[in-house]
Amino acid sequence: MLSQYIERPPIEGGAGIATVQISLVRPVTEATKPPRALWVPFTFGRPLGPPNRPDIQLDVLRNTLALVDQTTGPALVDYEGPEGDESVEDVPWSCPVTFPVAKPQGESGALAAQLQGEAQLLRPWFDEGLRARRRTTVGTSGKGAEAIDEMLEVLARFAVDAEMPVPEGYNHPMPQLLRFITDDIRDFYIEAAISKPGASFPSPMDLHEWFFLQTIAGDVFYQVRDRLLAADMLVLMARGLDDEEIDSRLSLRTGMTASMADDILRQPGISRDLLRKSAEVFQADQPNRLSWTIIPVSMRDRFDETIGARSKAA
Repeated sequence: MLSQYIERPPIEGGAGIATVQISLVRPVTEATKPPRALWVPFTFGRPLGPPNRPDIQLDVLRNTLALVDQTTGPALVDYEGPEGDESVEDVPWSCPVTFPVAKPQGESGALAAQLQGEAQLLRPWFDEGLRARRRTTVGTSGKGAEAIDEMLEVLARFAVDAEMPVPEGYNHPMPQLLRFITDDIRDFYIEAAISKPGASFPSPMDLHEWFFLQTIAGDVFYQVRDRLLAADMLVLMARGLDDEEIDSRLSLRTGMTASMADDILRQPGISRDLLRKSAEVFQADQPNRLSWTIIPVSMRDRFDETIGARSKAA
């Protein structure tokens, strides 16, 4: 858009300078109609082509600068030079660009910064998918994708310190809000992943395994679930239920309560406010426990299996 103003003659407020640009998203370039643009078939973050290919990078630059010879526009020209042999299958589902971040405060601040950095890398894919589909499922918490950093901060504070404050603008109290925030965060990640240009469309299981086993956010989901689960167990223990009954009430594998109980009692890490809220949910006899809605059933055992495999490898 700026190029159109830069090319205007000085009498019209411009600089009278010819401009060229490289386009990675053809529909956007077609809509904005810059004076001269070269469309390239490369992934985001690599407008000059694959790494370690100076021959291709120089060729892209030469073709781009050659557009100055186009005296009329708008002109959108396809790059027809070599593309290299970059494999999109080996590229992570994130944009290979890093951004500066503020110095985090405390453990929860450091975790929030990690999460926000991960989300920043996915943001170009999410925005491109939103532009193409014109819809998103992010928003069940009361806020949209523009608040993803705030949602991740809420998640990090609860995972580390079991903090319960609710920022303004959300539709639900804590800890119930966690269920809707985790839905929005997971949808943000998945919509970004399926929008990556050039990648084959992943299956639902591929997406689940990627999110819950390979991302920082997925790991934090397990931490949040463990805190909720510990609070649930303490409440049910206080009500005198035996281990098998607790396993059943919390939809756990047989014997899970017995194996976790001692650790929970020695190091509960659970706030009184969270225990009170958990007790209220049980007293209301609500059927859907928060602790088992955070992680899909299909991914609970997979996480334990992955941790076990890593321990054996180490």
